[in-house]
Amino acid sequence: MVRVARRWTSRLLAAACLSACVLVLAACGGTTTSTTTNAAGQTVVTCHTSFAKTKFVFHAGLALGAFHRYIYKPYRAGLFKKGAPGRTKALVKAGASALFIYHELKIAAQDARCDGPTLRRLAAPVSSALTAFSSLKGALTAGNLGGISGAGALLSGLTSKANQNGITLK
Repeated sequence: MVRVARRWTSRLLAAACLSACVLVLAACGGTTTSTTTNAAGQTVVTCHTSFAKTKFVFHAGLALGAFHRYIYKPYRAGLFKKGAPGRTKALVKAGASALFIYHELKIAAQDARCDGPTLRRLAAPVSSALTAFSSLKGALTAGNLGGISGAGALLSGLTSKANQNGITLK
């Protein structure tokens, strides 16, 4: 009885800490966008993100972690093959995580576009990964597994490009 209470207490405490961290990051990392028209009549959009590098690492790290845990590891374990036990559950989790990954990469792409030259170099790899994950969710729910290795390669390329620019993604 005491073990169960301790387990629930530690889980509740961990959830509270995670919620507090998310709220603090959300409050600190606002993005401001302004639109102006230049002399040639073209619309110019400028933006600035507070703590852009920190937010980029946070959101890209969440995307990489979700991909590794809910898509790549089950794929390598063969859980997505026809007749595998728990296949439907694994495919549903993978589809939901692909949607989550898409959302996190979209935020990371905005942070990359709105920051200085270090993160702007990462905007193209993030956009490529974003395109891959926009189609991967539908493919996973349909049972098509061909895009997993391509999406993994794009995320691996993003990680190596980030490491080249002094940003560590885990």
